[in-house]
Amino acid sequence: MNERISVRDKGDLLKLRPFPTSRYERYALTSLTAYSVYWLHKWRITTSLENVAVASHRMFPVKFAMVGWPELPDITRVNRSVLQMRPKYRNLATSSAGKGVFLNHRGLEEAEALIARIGSPLIGDRAGDDMIMPEERPELGKRDRSVHPEKHLATIRGSRLFKLYKTSKFEETEAIDLVTLLNVYDHTPSKQKQAKLNQFLQSARELGDQEVVGFLEEVGHHFMKYLSR
Repeated sequence: MNERISVRDKGDLLKLRPFPTSRYERYALTSLTAYSVYWLHKWRITTSLENVAVASHRMFPVKFAMVGWPELPDITRVNRSVLQMRPKYRNLATSSAGKGVFLNHRGLEEAEALIARIGSPLIGDRAGDDMIMPEERPELGKRDRSVHPEKHLATIRGSRLFKLYKTSKFEETEAIDLVTLLNVYDHTPSKQKQAKLNQFLQSARELGDQEVVGFLEEVGHHFMKYLSR
């Protein structure tokens, strides 16, 4: 019996199998990139240009290979595709150096439409529904028994948002920094974003970390409009 394989970290991206060329060659680079970003987010892997390039090249090599070096991904091509996905052009995603690529509502629809046409990624000797996916996130507002307050605080203190707060540069923060901290999509309903922020706040209060409590209260105030829209 063959062992089932799953994607748990970026190293597993090298296990992705290419789709038959005929299944994807007619689709635009931006659609294929949205597909890759969608799955990276689902696998909870950072959507950096490097990771998007590797995933895209592994699944769609004809579209994302470097000219003259078909075994290597062309990160320049991926970067151009990501730029075309921005709101000014195709309006499929936002992106920022060092933070990654984030699909908006249209980008998510684009990725899901392509999944419906070509199916789920191929990995190892399994595909589609046979793939073992990471456990879905728990309902926001309910505590995941496997997540401890200490992990929440480690996530918070390691975030760019917290570092800007600590260096008195909070005015430089953007909504994408909040989305990254909460590990949600830009289009995630505001109530769910607020619930995730409240989870963090509850953890900080449980551990008596007043510095993080103050930070999260400042985050809630600073992004009040964004969290209420």
